[in-house]
Amino acid sequence: MSIDLALKDRVALITGGSRGLGAATARLLAAEGAKLVLAARSAGDLAKLADDLHAAYGTQSEAIPVDLTDPQSAEAAAAKAREAFGRIDILVNSAGASQGGLFWEIPDKVWDESFDLKVMGTVRMMRAVIPGMIAQKYGRIVNIVGNTGLQPSPRLLPGSAANAALLAITRGLGEELAPHNVIVNAINPGPTRTERWTTLMNRLAQGSRRTIAEVEGDYTAQIPRGELAQPEEIANWIVFLCSDRAANMVGGSITADGGWSKGIG
Repeated sequence: MSIDLALKDRVALITGGSRGLGAATARLLAAEGAKLVLAARSAGDLAKLADDLHAAYGTQSEAIPVDLTDPQSAEAAAAKAREAFGRIDILVNSAGASQGGLFWEIPDKVWDESFDLKVMGTVRMMRAVIPGMIAQKYGRIVNIVGNTGLQPSPRLLPGSAANAALLAITRGLGEELAPHNVIVNAINPGPTRTERWTTLMNRLAQGSRRTIAEVEGDYTAQIPRGELAQPEEIANWIVFLCSDRAANMVGGSITADGGWSKGIG
């Protein structure tokens, strides 16, 4: 028997929606019949994805170019989403990536950029949609975080620290909002074959004077499954967390990293 996720006509706002996990999530939500608001920096990529989804699924969507490092942009994106569809039922936070490297060689700018987009971008978007979700007594928020928030990687510490902060926010906010039927959870992907991963491997390879294959091999060697995840594999979990099937999970996180993380709990 198939599981009905009951996402038809739900309105989902996805940040970082033009590529990677955001785009993969958009495709699966479109297949479930959701209405989409796609937000990212690249207007061209957003428009193409919106056209593709309409052609494949007849999806109603709104593309909103946005830079979440701008403190006003989250409120503007939420306002446009409500103007287009009247409400926001689901928020998927997928914006933000962090550079890596040797800790003592990473400048302040990298730390600032990591927290400004990934942490504060997520905070601003949640702050923009939560009052409306409380008023309508319904909301689902999924923060795409990362397994290094639980198991820090020595060469990925700006991202590890940002991820840990987001997990703490997810846990505390989940408790705050659950009585209003607004459910907040997170997904912790491990290494996933996205554009962000390719960019990170390029930077680490240049910094270490090794090949990209050698640097990536350091990570895949730690994954019992022996390979990177594909975006669609992670998106399956994200869409599940967007649905009422996951309503009893509050402030938690699902780690999907091929067995890389070794901790219990």
